[in-house]
Amino acid sequence: MSVQRESAQPTGGPTRPKAFSSARTVRRGRVVSTLAAAAIASGLLIGTTACGAGQISQTANQAPAINGNEIDAGSMALRNVHIIFPKDGSTEEFVDGGPLEMAFLIANQSPDTSDRLESITFADGPGKVTIEGDTAIGPAQALRAGEPSLLLETSAEPDGPSETPITVTVTDAPDNLTPGLTIPMVFSFENAGETTIDVPIDAGAVLPRQDKPRGVDADHVEEHH
Repeated sequence: MSVQRESAQPTGGPTRPKAFSSARTVRRGRVVSTLAAAAIASGLLIGTTACGAGQISQTANQAPAINGNEIDAGSMALRNVHIIFPKDGSTEEFVDGGPLEMAFLIANQSPDTSDRLESITFADGPGKVTIEGDTAIGPAQALRAGEPSLLLETSAEPDGPSETPITVTVTDAPDNLTPGLTIPMVFSFENAGETTIDVPIDAGAVLPRQDKPRGVDADHVEEHH
């Protein structure tokens, strides 16, 4: 009578197939590679942050991409409000406080109520703003001043039937009316009341942006790496 004997199993547990061991090795290699890549990325991020600490942003002294500011006052939507840089490139007007032209578009969002722009004044300091033209704004109509720079036209038809063109001129302006800065101005409407908006002064196509009022000496800023 023959007796069959079962082969003894190794004390270390069942032997895994070679394919399983190979797959586990591949997965382990991928995990190590992923952790290494994450560590390198973290090091680069920390290095970039540390290098930028204490430095002035490269964009801090650049002119904004969009010239004008915007605000809503009741049903009045003020868009692309700014003071235009002289078309001839002269800066003499800023030294003399004007004359400088303003540009903006005011849309009446009410479907049934008219309004009127009564005045524009400087919130602080001296200055005079002259408005030439009819400033009434009918329901769903708009009031346009000036010619926005470059491609900042807000309508394909600046003098279309839905828009009334006017001319707004600034004179005797305060010293802080400087290219690249903003100046608070008050728009007063017959029905919508008053609203104050920080009006950007266009820095022109090539003139670098100013970070101080005219007449003030440049500060020496030390950059630390």
